[in-house]
Amino acid sequence: MGNIQEEWASDAAEILNEIPKAVTVRRGTGTAVAFNILMSPPMVQEDLETGGFLKTTSYDIKFLRADSEANPGVVVFGNIVTFNGGEYRIVAINDRPPSAWIMCRVITKSGTA
Repeated sequence: MGNIQEEWASDAAEILNEIPKAVTVRRGTGTAVAFNILMSPPMVQEDLETGGFLKTTSYDIKFLRADSEANPGVVVFGNIVTFNGGEYRIVAINDRPPSAWIMCRVITKSGTA
């Protein structure tokens, strides 16, 4: 019997092949790196800020740990994830080794509602 972590990684890669979302992640001002990820439905929220209501959209996304390890410094706080023409900043990371996934929350703010 193989290592359970290897089995998790294999299963995660199989799942990702079935229902991927293509994104790019830009490190600071550097080059963008392409990934396939899993993504939750969008969460839309309105906050009362100076000048009116500000709409916030966020997603929970999952990167394969193997992809993150192959591209060090990409799945980190503050980097920009581009999906479907929108830009979202990584604001939270849930990294629990030996999980096959690294989960992140990405968020963007757009104009007044």
